[in-house]
Amino acid sequence: MIAAVLFDLDDTLLDRTGSLRSFLEDQYGRFSPRLGSASFRQWQERVLELDQRGYVPKSEVYPKILKAFGGDLSITELLLADYSERCCEHARGFPHMRETLEQLRSEGLQLGIITNGWTLFQTRHINALGLDELVDACLISEAEQLRKPDARLFARAGARVGISLQDCLFIGDNPVADILGAHGAGMQTAWIRRGLDWPADAAQNPGHTLHELHEVVELVQNSRGVSR
Repeated sequence: MIAAVLFDLDDTLLDRTGSLRSFLEDQYGRFSPRLGSASFRQWQERVLELDQRGYVPKSEVYPKILKAFGGDLSITELLLADYSERCCEHARGFPHMRETLEQLRSEGLQLGIITNGWTLFQTRHINALGLDELVDACLISEAEQLRKPDARLFARAGARVGISLQDCLFIGDNPVADILGAHGAGMQTAWIRRGLDWPADAAQNPGHTLHELHEVVELVQNSRGVSR
């Protein structure tokens, strides 16, 4: 039986791409005279391309894009600090985020977040979305000194919410770090596709596949034999 649901943050609860697009529009408006020859659309799309859904550090992205468009390389650190401090102001959740969590909470489940990333940066986004008020535990890799897919991080999360790993369901978008990592630790899993395909070079998806957050509620209810 599922007694706890744990979530990844980026591209699972947080619409990371939508949030970043909004932030980049604001950042371009404030720094455009020093960003070189790029139009806003060129700037935005090139940053998103270099960013690779968050897997490339902004400390690498900003120098590359400034150089590509003939921008002022001396503002690299300024852009990095601006991103760190103000991106959270543009945080947006995926549709049904709050309703899903509130419904799960009303059914007596423990809730948590396990995310890789910087402690301050991720905490700012968690708080901006109001998630700190909706979950029982937030584990951030920098603070925990462990990163997904390390099984010890998932085990620690289970202990924080006081639920055995076999009774925890983990929801995430990354097949390896989230789904195979949580499964390897002993959790049940549900992959949220976000329009992507499961990688051909990864082990088979060991759990459920979802398309939208609200589907989590039905999955949990079915596992608990709750009639709707």
